[in-house]
This record gives sequence, C-alpha cells and structure tokens, in this order.
Amino acid sequence: MERIRRFSAKMSIFNDKKSLENKDGFNSEIDLQDSPDVDNSKGKEKENSQSDKQDKDKSQSQSTDDKPAGFLSPRMQRVLTSVSMHTQQLISPKKSTVRQRVYIHCVRHAEGIHNLRIIDYEVRKKILDPRLTSHGEEQALALTYRFQHMDKVTHIVCSPMRRTIHTAYLAFYPAVLEKDIPIIAYPDVREWGNARCNTGIKFSSLLETFQDLEGRVETRLVPDGWEFNREVTNPYPEYKQTRALKVRKDLWELGQVVLKTKMGEKGVWNGIEVDGVEKKQDVHIVVITHGAFLATLEGLDEERYWNAEYRTYEFATDEMVAANEASRFDLIETDESKQYVHDLLCPPNENDENDAN
Repeated sequence: MERIRRFSAKMSIFNDKKSLENKDGFNSEIDLQDSPDVDNSKGKEKENSQSDKQDKDKSQSQSTDDKPAGFLSPRMQRVLTSVSMHTQQLISPKKSTVRQRVYIHCVRHAEGIHNLRIIDYEVRKKILDPRLTSHGEEQALALTYRFQHMDKVTHIVCSPMRRTIHTAYLAFYPAVLEKDIPIIAYPDVREWGNARCNTGIKFSSLLETFQDLEGRVETRLVPDGWEFNREVTNPYPEYKQTRALKVRKDLWELGQVVLKTKMGEKGVWNGIEVDGVEKKQDVHIVVITHGAFLATLEGLDEERYWNAEYRTYEFATDEMVAANEASRFDLIETDESKQYVHDLLCPPNENDENDAN
C-alpha cells in the first residue's frame, strides 16, 4: 500500500509538470477556452462538461479510501485498485486453526551400579534391580535443570525398575511433587532380557524406599509377578519389534485420549484414568526407560543414549503417512532435539559403560 501511495505522488508531480508545459505552448483544453478565436458558448458547454466530470471523478475517488486520485487513466486506476486489493489480502490476518501436538520425551535412566566398568560385566549383570550410583543421582538432579520442557510436562510413563523410578523421582520432582502429575508405572518399557539386573522387586517394597512418592505412582498396570522378565536373555529381533510397536501404539493412544479429554476431566487409557489438557495445550509425555529398549523403540540397531540423556519426538504426520515416508506410529525426532548437544551435557562417569542396560 505504501508503494502505491508513493507511485501516486510521483504521478501527481508528473501531471503538474505536464500542465505547466501545456500552458507554455501546447493546445490544451485550458488554452483553447482562453483563446479569443473559440466560440464562448461552446467553451462554456465544455467547461460545464469538464466540471461535471471532475465532480463525478471526485465522488468516485472519495468512495474508496485506497482508490488512486482522479488524474490517473481509468486503466491505471483499475490496475492500482487490483494491486491494492491484493496487498490487503496479503497483509490481512488469516484465521488459522492451531493444531495441538503430542510430544514424546524419551529419557534413559541415570547411571546405575551395573553401569560401572570397574565391576566385571558378568558380576554386574547379576546385580538384582540395581540402584543409582552417587554420580547417577547427580545426573538425575542435573536433568531437572537440563530438561527444557519441565513446565510443560503433562504425563509421565516409567519402567517399574528401581533405577528408572529413582530417576523419575529425582529429575522430575517439579512435575511429580509440585504439580501432582502421577508416575504411571508401565512394565512394557522395561529393559530387554531376563538377567538379574533386569529383574525387579515387589513394587510395594520398592515404593517403601521412596516415601515421598506415596500415592503419586499409578501401579494398576503392574501385575503380580511382573518382577521376573520371561523374555530370553537376547530376544529375537521380531519379538523386540513387536513389543516396541505395542509401546508406540499405546503412547499414541495415550496422546489421543488426552487430546480428547477436557481440562479437569478424566479420560481412560489402558483401563486407568488420565488427565485431560486445555483446548490449545500441547501434550508432553515423558517416558523414562532403558538404553537398549530405546534403540528398538527408535528403530535403530545400536544404542545412542547416555545415562540421563533425553530426546524429543513426535509421531509421523498424516502427510508423511500419505507419502509413504513413515508409518502411523513411527517416532520422528524433532529438529530442536536434533540440534541439542546431548552427549556433552550428560558426560558418562569415567567408570561408566554406556552400552549396558
């Protein structure tokens, strides 16, 4: 619009200059009217006609604020009017629908004693439901400040193992203890295999260790006898993909249930009640689990998570699915997460073994 006004001003200067030139020697209508050789009656008729035309042009000009001045040719007026309307369409705010998003924040537990390389591997894997090391506790506490979405967390899903529950307790206490977001204990995100380090203890006994979590852990998804993992030490790849796909589907369904549930109301997911969110609020689900399981969940062949590391994902969009670029339940890491320097912010202990569970 500003460019149109500047153009109109230039045309006005050009018109004034042309008018002066006409007075100096060109056969303009004004010169003819003032000439004694021209019939006065015809001059008056022409003057009246010119005056009526100017009044009409003035009236049309005043009918639209953005319409160019009357001195422009009709064709130029139409062009500028069209450009003006197009410009208004470009700068006018358009109504857009805000799509609520579901984010999955995958977190590997902090360092456990079975991650220490100073202990022989055959000994480490025989430690029953290992606890966090002192360094692991520091890692979990540091995660509280490193996790960039703490104020947005809506739900927490956690493996029932001691090291994951302890990580959730230390790292996400602002969400759990201050915002009263329950920790959903979910055995399907436990680590692979039936080694003793991947064998749990009775959940009621575990929770006695963390008294602040009393009444803050949803345990109805943890069946009796869950402690012993009946999977073989090295499950077949097909089986691993089956459980990983089930977890992705469950997380997708959790997100959909939450989106459809109003704030202050309860939805039902896997037979348990979950809280809804506000109309335009995104869903942020934290999943605290294990290194080898995370690799399969992502669809990778090798592990890449350090202890207490996190990465953020969204599910494949409708466009990706339609273009056969991804499946409905595929997790796609966000650009923000890809750009985040993960490995430098949670360095391993010198005695840590990153490829352990």
